[in-house]
Amino acid sequence: MPLQQSSDVLAKVYDAALLDLDGVVYIGEDGVPGVVPTLNEMHQQYGIALTCITNNAARSPKTVAEHLQRLGLQVTENDVVTSAQAAATELARLLPQGSDVFVLGSRDLADEISLVGLTPSQDVDKTYAAIVQGYWPDMPWRMLGVAAKVINSGALWVGTNADWTIPTSFGTSPGNGTMIQALKIATGKEPALIAGKPDSPLMHVAIERTGAKRPLMIGDRLDTDILAANRINIDSLLVFSGVTDFLELFEATPELRPTYLAWDAAGLQDAATAVVVDHGLVSLHEWRVAGDGLSGQGDALDAIRVLAVAVWELVISPQQAMQALADLGISLPKGAAH
Repeated sequence: MPLQQSSDVLAKVYDAALLDLDGVVYIGEDGVPGVVPTLNEMHQQYGIALTCITNNAARSPKTVAEHLQRLGLQVTENDVVTSAQAAATELARLLPQGSDVFVLGSRDLADEISLVGLTPSQDVDKTYAAIVQGYWPDMPWRMLGVAAKVINSGALWVGTNADWTIPTSFGTSPGNGTMIQALKIATGKEPALIAGKPDSPLMHVAIERTGAKRPLMIGDRLDTDILAANRINIDSLLVFSGVTDFLELFEATPELRPTYLAWDAAGLQDAATAVVVDHGLVSLHEWRVAGDGLSGQGDALDAIRVLAVAVWELVISPQQAMQALADLGISLPKGAAH
């Protein structure tokens, strides 16, 4: 049950950390403070694999790895799995070798299409077997029109991911999902598949890459990272360094609820104590929640845990939980992408 599971130090119990990147390891170009040294230490001490998985399809694994290495994370290109790779793998499975694929995305996305034996192009006059769509921060607007033409021709439409938003150093920005929605409206059609989280292709590629028997998904988004983990029945750690806030957690439906919570991915070094539910009383250490609200004292994150379970068990409302946090002066950490 979400937040009702105890654990020894997470890095000791799980054999691979499936690390989302934006909002977890870094925000923009900068690392989330304290996370990289802790991840390196956990890898060295317990041998847990650090597998970096990202829905961002605009950058190659090599480019992503170089960014991570500049931040000090001890990973190689082979430790990075992108939604572009997962999309290319799916297209190679569905199309004959050499098929023409229209790439609504970056040069790095086109390179991934080439690597699986397909032919990427942005030639307006070609007839395409498929279109692959990925996050492309410098996309010319006219390319959306070309993409609509390709989709309307009957080409197989594959999206790398459907993230509505992405965290950046200057706030929350539109993600690939907004552009997919634009093309849905323009064409009246739907993508045949999405490779990235919360859909499963990217997760399966990442797990196969490490050979993990007990992976742990670490992410900042309920609707991608946590949902992806729940769909393939693996445990998850939600961190508050990215886009999810407390109210979203409290209002999360069952398929969006994480196994564990932490302020950030350095929580991999912590053990977890289960929240206890007993006849309408929800407790964790010295914190208690009943119908009249929260009482007790202790760690702020434990208060969030106990309130979340109390909301999910219908003991209190999300609004009561938010008021309890406000009364305690508990807020999101500085630097979270909100």
